[in-house]
This record gives sequence, structure tokens and C-alpha cells, in this order.
Amino acid sequence: MNPAFSVIIFTTIAGAAQGMVVALAVAVLSGVGVSTSFLSLALMVAAVMLLVGLGASFAHLGHPERAWRSVLMWRTSWLSREVIALPTFIVINVLWWLALRMDVNTLFLPLAALVLAALLWYCTAMIYACLRFIEEWAQPLTLVNFVLIGLSSGLVLACALGALMGEARFVRLAGPCALIVTLGAWATRMLSLRHNAT
Repeated sequence: MNPAFSVIIFTTIAGAAQGMVVALAVAVLSGVGVSTSFLSLALMVAAVMLLVGLGASFAHLGHPERAWRSVLMWRTSWLSREVIALPTFIVINVLWWLALRMDVNTLFLPLAALVLAALLWYCTAMIYACLRFIEEWAQPLTLVNFVLIGLSSGLVLACALGALMGEARFVRLAGPCALIVTLGAWATRMLSLRHNAT
């Protein structure tokens, strides 16, 4: 199995951005004191990563000028649902960033970002899980792997940015979570490979 480089770029970069936004949203919603400057920087980095991922997904299309048509099949196609979820997630992240810049304190935007990140992971994972002829993906652990790997990379990225910005409390809380989620991602990946071997 040799997936296109653009698909690897999209799933890796977008998944890490989703994981970082989830970490930020959970921190805000649970009352962990994080600075506005850290949140703004992290959301800006996430938005850029998501835009790079979106660009990579366009590169994968045979006719990028017809990309708008992909939303038309949203009732039956997980790819169409992903095409709707990704830009919506980007918009919510940009709105959250703008709200921070304008000093508007709202819990709706982090909550919406959390829900949309989960929805985007679900749509992306289901694209692969529905491919019945590829046994490695056509299994329930595909969704779990997508979420855990995205969370793992996103938490590590959030911790790195937090350390650079002096967010000691956030790093102390998110660091162990990153380790636990990474070990969970590794374990479920091993289970997936074992499942395919039998």
C-alpha cells in the first residue's frame, strides 16, 4: 500500500492541528489558566497547518477546479462530509483566534472547535474504514488510531509551543497526557497490525 504523498501530508498535518486545538479547547473549557498570547499563537499555527492540509488535499484531486462538486454527495459520501467539515473547522478556529484578538471571552468557540475536530476525525477515518478491500483499514480500530495519533501529535506540538511561551502549568498537565495518548496510539496500532495478521 503506497498512499499518495499529498494524502500523507493532509492526514499528518491536519490530524496534528486537530489534536492541538482539542488540547487548547479542553484546557480552556476545564479552566486551566493559559495566556491569550499562547492561545492566539497556537490557533494561528493550527490554522496554517489546516490550510496546508487543505492545499495538499486539493493536490490529490485529478481536477482541483472541480473540488466544489465534492460537497454534493454529502448524504452518502464520507469524503464529501470531510470536505464540509474541514473548512468549517478552519473557520471556527479563525473565529476563535479573532475573538481572542478582540478580547471577547466565549466558551462557545472552544466547544464548537472540540466538536468539529471530533467530527472531522470521524469523517476522515470513515473514508478509510469503508474500504473493505483493504483489511488493515476496514476495522473498528481505524477510527481509534486516527483520533489517538492526531491527539498524540497535537499534544506534543501544544506542549512544545507551551514550553516556548512559558506556559508551565499547561505543559505540566498536557505533558503526561501526551505520553499516555502516545502509548495508547502505539498500543492500538499494534492491535491493528495483529488483527490483520490473523
